Amino acid sequence: MGDKTKGQLLEELSEVQKMLEQKTEAQGHMIKKFQMLIANEGLFPQIIDFFPYPIAIFTPQYTLAMVNNAFAAQTNMRFADLERETVRILQYKTDDTQLASAVMQVFSGDTFFLEDLKNPFSIFSKISKKSIPHPDGFKRAVVFPVPADNAKVTHGVIVLMP
Repeated sequence: MGDKTKGQLLEELSEVQKMLEQKTEAQGHMIKKFQMLIANEGLFPQIIDFFPYPIAIFTPQYTLAMVNNAFAAQTNMRFADLERETVRILQYKTDDTQLASAVMQVFSGDTFFLEDLKNPFSIFSKISKKSIPHPDGFKRAVVFPVPADNAKVTHGVIVLMP
């Protein structure tokens, strides 16, 4: 391998490392903002509800803790009282295995940037096939953990995007 080839490889590796560092930094900022919002419970639901993309926040037991207005509007369902009515994620049969895999792994502290989703709403129970939005509507997602002050992950978040 010539010196020029080694130099090019090192340069490309350096660029990839910079890109990964930027993504990690952005992820850290997003997680800190969610922690701050969770600490300020009164403001948290308001901001989540006004976010234009569907958001689902779930527990380590794979039950929904909260969804925003965009999620409820997309599914034509009411999630007014998630404390009394349990909505599970990771149904037995799902159309989107990469999203299901990310949901299972998020509690180990990993963040996932997913593309080419097939039907992300299919992982939620209590959402009938009739109320699932058109599959072409949301093809991307970010799934990330929300750790508590002691670094234990207490919730996972799914943000669905066109």
